Amino acid sequence: MFPSPPSILTSLAKAEHKNGHLGKWAAPTMRVRVCILVVLAVVVPLALLAYGFFSHTFIGFLMLNQNPGWFHRGRYTQIVERIRAMNLSPGEWHLRLDDVSAPASLRRVGEDETFTRGDGAGCVWAEVKPDGNLKVVIETRDLGHAGEYGFAYSDGPLTMSSMGSDGAWYQVDLPGHLNIVTPDMQIDNHWWKVLYNLD
Repeated sequence: MFPSPPSILTSLAKAEHKNGHLGKWAAPTMRVRVCILVVLAVVVPLALLAYGFFSHTFIGFLMLNQNPGWFHRGRYTQIVERIRAMNLSPGEWHLRLDDVSAPASLRRVGEDETFTRGDGAGCVWAEVKPDGNLKVVIETRDLGHAGEYGFAYSDGPLTMSSMGSDGAWYQVDLPGHLNIVTPDMQIDNHWWKVLYNLD
């Protein structure tokens, strides 16, 4: 069993007093060591307990997962380039990634193919403008009634329309239904985090 933080502090204090002849540099060094031990003995276990609680409860799961996940720029750029290489005619297209982590799994969705609530991760919507400009939405998480999340790409700037008088939420002109953003969800000139949580 590990000694408690108070007993650690007492032992270190006795050692510091005993070795007082080491001079003025001994006390500051000992204080640093005490601080490190306190962090290791108290703060780290508390942080692990908090994470364990949140990751294993429904509310905690939602708090940790109501987002699109990590932005894998290289992977998502490959998806955009694969869509561009399809030479799709102008209009909106529904595509599918059978494996969200594998750009090579991208395919067109069949005419009779449908996806149930919660199975939207991997859905991709593409819109080709008459001038060739491309917009792409990649759904990375579908939490059902808790929302759908993903990333959007656009060759050009997106038009934002306010969803309320407070100006907190906006809809952007994208293919598919994942078109809700806040201004801080813009990643760069071409990429956005997007979501849909209206049902």
